[in-house]
Amino acid sequence: MDRRTACLHQANAFREKALADPEHHDQWIDEAIKWLERAMEASCRAAVSMEDDNGSGAPAPTIEAMVPLRRAIVRQ
Repeated sequence: MDRRTACLHQANAFREKALADPEHHDQWIDEAIKWLERAMEASCRAAVSMEDDNGSGAPAPTIEAMVPLRRAIVRQ
């Protein structure tokens, strides 16, 4: 199981606790939100590899220079 899926399962477990325990509902929902945020972070991470194929020896541009970081998912 990947990290994103594990975080989503944990968030769901806290959501179910919130439904089962109305006295501590807000506490469990806060925990669920934290795990959902972690799942979002896990899905935004990417492994990017770039090579200079023109033979000039100049470094390849960084991914940050090409597109906004959170929108660049090349391979996970």
